[in-house]
Amino acid sequence: MQQPLVSVIIPIYNVEKYLRECLDSVVNQTLREIEIILINDGSTDNCGKICDEYAAKDKRIIVIHKENAGLGAAYNSGLDIAKGEYIGFVESDDWIEFNMYEELYFKAKNNDSDLVKCMFYDYNSTREPKDKLYMQKHEDFELFNCAPDNKIFKIEDYPKLLIYHSSIWASLYHKTLINRLRFQESKGATYQDFPFAIEALVLANKITTLRKAFYHYRQEPLNASSVKRTDQNLIKMIDQCIYARTRLISLGVFEKFKEEFYAHAISPLYGFYYQLQDDLKPLFFEKLVKFFNNSLSENLSYKYFNQREKDFLFCILKKDFSKTLLCNKQSLLYKFKKILKFLLGRRYI
Repeated sequence: MQQPLVSVIIPIYNVEKYLRECLDSVVNQTLREIEIILINDGSTDNCGKICDEYAAKDKRIIVIHKENAGLGAAYNSGLDIAKGEYIGFVESDDWIEFNMYEELYFKAKNNDSDLVKCMFYDYNSTREPKDKLYMQKHEDFELFNCAPDNKIFKIEDYPKLLIYHSSIWASLYHKTLINRLRFQESKGATYQDFPFAIEALVLANKITTLRKAFYHYRQEPLNASSVKRTDQNLIKMIDQCIYARTRLISLGVFEKFKEEFYAHAISPLYGFYYQLQDDLKPLFFEKLVKFFNNSLSENLSYKYFNQREKDFLFCILKKDFSKTLLCNKQSLLYKFKKILKFLLGRRYI
């Protein structure tokens, strides 16, 4: 096989329920000149057998069986052997449109892009959209209001991209960009792709976007990509945010993008905090205090924060743990009012 145009890296961990759907969507891509790298990261179900089954039928598939070491290590194992001109990533419980990589590849080639990003759909554990309004949001997708379809740009031109699409999936990276990067390896930690994605956006000289949705992102309570979303692993997410910030500081660009960085970080931190068991909330809160108070400058404008995120952050900055519980109650009340408004069709609730 000649050098593949695209290497598709898929980390796999205990996801046999969805794996065939994922692999079928990749092996049947209209762009045939691809290599598919499957990293079976210590799965204890039938994922390993399924990977070998597909590899026996398709010479483009390479399977790596390894002990579970986490998402970052799995991605790095794929990067170490990838030969493609461009690199793509797919999570093993997701699926993609059959023409995704053809469209992204030729968009990249025609613009000599380091990085191309497309839109995506957000799903729950079934094939039904988690929220039709949310799905529609991604068809309009706020990032494309500030990152036009037919323009080559750098992240300095449209920094909102760091907030609204800093994921590594629904993206295609030139190998020369990827060669400068690696994932942090921290077994069990969630959010291990965040530092990589942020750094890639900052280092890319030519970014383009495609105003089409090709990627179907499925949100599961149990993440299929080598990480179990236990409470302890959620706490480790803060370490990934710290590492991402450290990388931006080392590149000399943190002050330039700190508004976008914190706006991106606060949303999942806020959500994960209220998912934790009550007995672990104080530990998570303590780590949040250290994360924000050790670096958050007073001149942050909070222009990207919604009111609930602002209230939550102010509790952290004031080191007031008790008020975070009140913030959660207010958030639940806000959601309840939105549901009532939708059901009753009234604007005065």
